[in-house]
Amino acid sequence: MTDSIRSYQVWEAVFYAFLNSFPYMLLVLYSFRGHWRLDKRATIALLCITVSIQLVYFPIRLASPDPQSALWDIGISAVHIAFIFAAVKEHIGKLIFTVLAVTNLGTFVVVAAKCLEALFFPELALLKYHYTYDLMAIPLLAVILPGMYLLVFKDIASPAYRPDDISYDSSTSEYMWRYLWLVPAVFYVIWVHQFHSEGRSAMENAMDPLSTVYLSIIDAGSVLIYRTIVKTAALYEKNTALLAENHTLSIQRLQYESLNERLENMRRTRHDIRHHAALLKEIRDSGDMSALDELINMYTEENFLDQPLIYCENETVNIVLALYFQTAYENNIAFSVKADIPKDIFADKKDLAVLFGNILENAADACKEAAGERFIDLTAAYNTTSGGANSLTLIVKNSYGAEPSRSGGIFRSSKHPGDGIGISSVKSITEKYGGACSFTPESGVFTVSVILYGQ
Repeated sequence: MTDSIRSYQVWEAVFYAFLNSFPYMLLVLYSFRGHWRLDKRATIALLCITVSIQLVYFPIRLASPDPQSALWDIGISAVHIAFIFAAVKEHIGKLIFTVLAVTNLGTFVVVAAKCLEALFFPELALLKYHYTYDLMAIPLLAVILPGMYLLVFKDIASPAYRPDDISYDSSTSEYMWRYLWLVPAVFYVIWVHQFHSEGRSAMENAMDPLSTVYLSIIDAGSVLIYRTIVKTAALYEKNTALLAENHTLSIQRLQYESLNERLENMRRTRHDIRHHAALLKEIRDSGDMSALDELINMYTEENFLDQPLIYCENETVNIVLALYFQTAYENNIAFSVKADIPKDIFADKKDLAVLFGNILENAADACKEAAGERFIDLTAAYNTTSGGANSLTLIVKNSYGAEPSRSGGIFRSSKHPGDGIGISSVKSITEKYGGACSFTPESGVFTVSVILYGQ
């Protein structure tokens, strides 16, 4: 073999390897978009590194004493598997399922393309890496990969909504994927057996139309089974996520209704002040000082005279602040408020009540456990840029006693087993308005920072 021919075959081998890996890596990345383990730039860099390794790998393989050794195939497969596991953050069973399904798909494309090559270029098909294979493989990939995505991989990623709530139980879904990968594994064994059956080489089997038709039927059946598995698992995961979301929304609704009930009682009490004013006039006219002392003591005990009436122009936020001022007063908690929020803003009234209510409720509960100074400092501001974009920022700092319990970076509730529902509600509302939130305990001070965006 001359050097020119050898060089040409090396180029063909590299392109052959590229076609049998790069399109499938793109399929996996696109199918699991939103579930990448790294950010976009790092993932693209990882993809480029994997492709570069592959481009160097095959020339080294062809220059080795035994380029047909199965160890070379195992090595390049390990590179591709490592890429998928490094790039995608999903349950390991689902990733194994994906690797095996993609491997079976790639094997089918190789067999079908080689069979077509044997029909149109029977002599050149005997050359393993000849460009005539590429001429057959490219149109097959253009048809099969989109079809495989629509039939199988479109719904394989977990639902985007995975609430940090005690009601979301992913254990059953993970249990399913722990064993579902065995299905493509069985089809992989069938492929291997058929490829090496009857004492013929894999090349001979691939060039046999009857063998290819047989494998095509098997592959079509496997795709239907994959589709059923993925659809069933996706439906279960979505239903689980929706149940968790409904549970969270139900808790928020109950919190809101409870808050409204308490606030309505406050409104009625303040409304009664007008009638008490009339009573004061009667007491003044009658000169009954004992009745006057009794009325004054009632107001002093209930803190209506000390409590500020206006914290900000937004009625919903103002009422929540007034309510928790009362709670803070009753528990000897210093409550400092600096809020600049107009009457009408982009956020829904219920969301505002749940957001401020949950944060202040958690702050008040934490302060009750503090042995030393008890305080809650709240700062809120509404901003509008010159381009018309609006944002609401909220920072709440409070003292606490016991160090908050965390598991995997998620704060656990001190009232019940599982994650904190109040924090989950805050995160849900933050995501709804495309914002961000953080929860930071440090040196006895717990800080909650929230920003919401709106038009």
